[in-house]
Amino acid sequence: MAEEPGTPRADAALTTPQQPPSSQDERNVPWRLILLAALAIYLVLFAVLNANEENVSFVFFSIQISLIVALVVVAVLGFVAGYLTNELRDRRRQKTGAAKPRQP
Repeated sequence: MAEEPGTPRADAALTTPQQPPSSQDERNVPWRLILLAALAIYLVLFAVLNANEENVSFVFFSIQISLIVALVVVAVLGFVAGYLTNELRDRRRQKTGAAKPRQP
């Protein structure tokens, strides 16, 4: 027995009607992409606004260098120093047999 189009099914009363997706479900906002774009724009503006040349003294000598280059060099040196400090601490803990801290 085939059902004709337009006739209600016998089990239709038992099923709940499908609700259309809400407007929030339809538009999944890519927050990470937006945040990354905003950060990229900020970094470009930071570089442009700090492009002027400055005299940087290194105790024994001084050079004329762009301020943004000096800031990037200092940031990289800080990152490397932090990384090496963490590595040395982990090696020292392994030598003493102390438990390694849990990774988040």
